[in-house]
Amino acid sequence: MRPLVTSSAALRAVDADDLEEYPFPRGTRLESHSYFQFHYDRWLESDFYTRTARKGDWDVQGLAVAIWCKARKQDPVGTMPSDQSLIADLLGLSLQTWEGFLRRDPSPLYGWRPCRVGSEVRLMHGVVTEVVAAAIGSRNKNADRAAADRERKALTRLRRALKDLGFEAVAEQTQYVVRLNAWLEAHYPEGNRTPSRIVEGVEALVRR
Repeated sequence: MRPLVTSSAALRAVDADDLEEYPFPRGTRLESHSYFQFHYDRWLESDFYTRTARKGDWDVQGLAVAIWCKARKQDPVGTMPSDQSLIADLLGLSLQTWEGFLRRDPSPLYGWRPCRVGSEVRLMHGVVTEVVAAAIGSRNKNADRAAADRERKALTRLRRALKDLGFEAVAEQTQYVVRLNAWLEAHYPEGNRTPSRIVEGVEALVRR
């Protein structure tokens, strides 16, 4: 495993091309999430917890958790800056105080390692990345489920409107209703589905 780089000088010596690419690009955020999964058994059984608890370094533990929380607000989500002065600012500490914590063994950045985000060098943590990936997967599933539900409701309303306009036969043809719904979304994405627009769509599909 690549050793953790904890100084800005050492980071400048890192060849970014040799670093692993962070799995999520710039712009990946979880702004609607105000929490993250915390696997407490994994935490309590971790080498980091055992070593800091043995030394009574509860302040190191607290800063480590604060860093995980701060990483949720970074871009991309789950990373931290590689510049130690920026991390100190995020934690509300002076650089001198933060550098003192970095000299602890283990330090609050235990498990964090350099990675590439495009051409930028940032820091990532394996467990934090796992939690982020799970949250993004859950968000995407929820978005897909919501989109499918919206489409189902739109098709139901469109089928009812077709029947009201006298197009009973085509209203029973699911494939046709789906095509008409797609036409209306493409041509009137923000507008109401007025009878005239629905008729326009029906006529447009007939001409195809």
